[in-house]
Amino acid sequence: MTGNDPRAELAAGEGAVVVPAVRLERRWITRADAHGVVVHGRTLRELQASAQQALALRLGTPTAPPVQVRPQSPELDALAEARLRYDTALRHAVQTLRADQSSWTDITQAALCQGPG
Repeated sequence: MTGNDPRAELAAGEGAVVVPAVRLERRWITRADAHGVVVHGRTLRELQASAQQALALRLGTPTAPPVQVRPQSPELDALAEARLRYDTALRHAVQTLRADQSSWTDITQAALCQGPG
């Protein structure tokens, strides 16, 4: 997840440690300075496991809070922004149709007709 993704905030609120990840050459790297964790992995899953282990070592406990990796790149940020614009436009369309007393069935059908593909 990237940008202002509400799922990332929800995970952090549930006690997860959210760490950023960037792609450098053929590896994912996270540098979570606030937690004293700097690790890398070939995949996001491998990076998450490494970050989890590093956090447990840093805390000196056998287990650590769950780690959630948030991949970051300009392209992912653009995608998150497009998703936010879409959600805002959809909310506005639903509110406008509802104000015109359209039924929920018609609103759903109209919104589905506007989807991709």
